[in-house]
Amino acid sequence: MKPGIHVQVLWSDADVFKIRVSAWNGAFGGSVNAYVAIGGLRKAAAEIAGFPKNSSDIRELLFGNFGSEWAGGAVRVHFYCKDAAGHAFITASLESDFQKGEKAESVTLFGAVEAAAVDDFVMQLKQVEAEQYGSAFLRIGDYVSL
Repeated sequence: MKPGIHVQVLWSDADVFKIRVSAWNGAFGGSVNAYVAIGGLRKAAAEIAGFPKNSSDIRELLFGNFGSEWAGGAVRVHFYCKDAAGHAFITASLESDFQKGEKAESVTLFGAVEAAAVDDFVMQLKQVEAEQYGSAFLRIGDYVSL
């Protein structure tokens, strides 16, 4: 599996997408299903478009909701620059759905990201939203390159 974050539409209706988000950085990984309102993928694309603008630029994506009171899993992707030179990174936190009172499984992973990869991901998210089908992939540097 290539290091990155893969967002795939499993199904959609008039109100929501059910998506599967898989993340892998070369050392750690995970996969969760989450619900996103129609328009949410386009909103996510707009949120990260143009990242990073400068070395203090910080962005965040949220798919689904964390906690046992919500259906489905959740994913939070935090975009930030590690230094004044503008080296961009992500921290991705995934939490599975809570199953019948059990605790959820979770993983947090890190990866380097290039502006061009973010731009590609933005275009793919917009296309998936428009077609209500398909997938988008954010390429990240593997764990060893950190």
